[in-house]
Amino acid sequence: MISPNISNWNLKGKGKDLLWNGCSLTDLAKEYETPLYVINKMRLQQSYKDLLYAFINENLNAEIFFSFKTNPIPAVLKSLVEIGSGAEIISEYELWLAQKLGVENSKIIITGSAKSESMLRTAVEINVRMISIDNYEELLILLKTAKQLNKSVDVTLRINPAIRKRMFDLTSETGTKTCPMGFIHNSSEWRNALDLLRKNSYLNLLGLHFHIGSGITNSSPYKIALKKILKIWQELTAEGFSPKVLDIGGGFNIPTLKTFNLLEVYRLYAGNRRQGLSSAKHKNQIVDIARYYGKKLIEFSLKHGIALPEIFLEPGRFISASSQILLLKVLSVQNRGKSKDFLFCDGGAMSLSPLLLSEYHEIICINKSYNGKSRMYNILGNLPTPLDVVGKNRVLPIISPGDILAVMDTGAYFTSLGNNFAGPRPAIVTVENGQAQLIRRRESFDDLIVRDLKS
Repeated sequence: MISPNISNWNLKGKGKDLLWNGCSLTDLAKEYETPLYVINKMRLQQSYKDLLYAFINENLNAEIFFSFKTNPIPAVLKSLVEIGSGAEIISEYELWLAQKLGVENSKIIITGSAKSESMLRTAVEINVRMISIDNYEELLILLKTAKQLNKSVDVTLRINPAIRKRMFDLTSETGTKTCPMGFIHNSSEWRNALDLLRKNSYLNLLGLHFHIGSGITNSSPYKIALKKILKIWQELTAEGFSPKVLDIGGGFNIPTLKTFNLLEVYRLYAGNRRQGLSSAKHKNQIVDIARYYGKKLIEFSLKHGIALPEIFLEPGRFISASSQILLLKVLSVQNRGKSKDFLFCDGGAMSLSPLLLSEYHEIICINKSYNGKSRMYNILGNLPTPLDVVGKNRVLPIISPGDILAVMDTGAYFTSLGNNFAGPRPAIVTVENGQAQLIRRRESFDDLIVRDLKS
């Protein structure tokens, strides 16, 4: 049996136990019970720095606005804000949370394809850094709001770069022409938006924006998008606009996590064929993208005699995914054949996060040695449905009830998509320099009905 490469997550072995930033995962499971989310603050902040300096090292002026929707736990967000991160906001709740956490208004950007008038009004009132405009109707609403408040607003126009669809792969779907998000270059809506910006002093075109997907495993879509954006940038300068900011969105993946494409989903669930990380070719994705952008943008700036665009980044998964682990307890083991057993745990895709159905996450038994016999398992949660999946066709040491499994890379969208299907949501702890801190208590049964009105 091949042991997992625990150094991928800065885990350290201590006998049969695993330590994360000096804390025993087995002890955490005992003290706080399972299911339990564990967050490594040091790893979270290091991922932020890795991304930022990948672009700075290519002589680009880059700024990060962490995607609040990816992991909206206040302690997570605060850990990033305190080292300089801004906030990428898509909802009124997130805007409220950013203000409550003390994020400077100049470090807030508003994105999304369906912004409420009340959110736009608040954003204008507090002078956020910029608002990304997704369509012409939204621009009209913002103009009306700006006039009412007698304030000028910096905006970016979101461009749909019309990237070619890739068969079975939906990771860059939001950058394809069939996606309704963003302006299509040279469409009537695009020309109308430029005319409106040209005629009104309340709206200032700060730059261009694109966001092409999530969990993208290679650099190619970002390179294609940049080529198309630079042509539009050149047209804008020729028409008298002075764009300064290029917001390239997020969607960057990490090497230890993979979103299944449609063919892989079919093979896994219909064909029961084992899937892994073999097709993930993105170990140096960020370095490659940053190097390409640095080269092309500097060349573009010198050739056309314009200022080097400032880069805005809206990452989520790249920063937070690998900084969070989900601990589950095995409740029972069932044998259904010679080659494979079934494990039933105290949480799964239906009770914790549906992403367990569509992503590959490494699963490690934290209290067993990998030097002995092994077995292939299908791992399920505690709900009476085969869709309550944790992982399929996973080779682990011989498992017994009471053993603890660690589901890796759960820091992106797991807490966002958490639900109360059949029970309370898990507690969350942080680990730092050998000390654990409870940052969100486990929900109680009373919590689940506290908002219900008494008859």
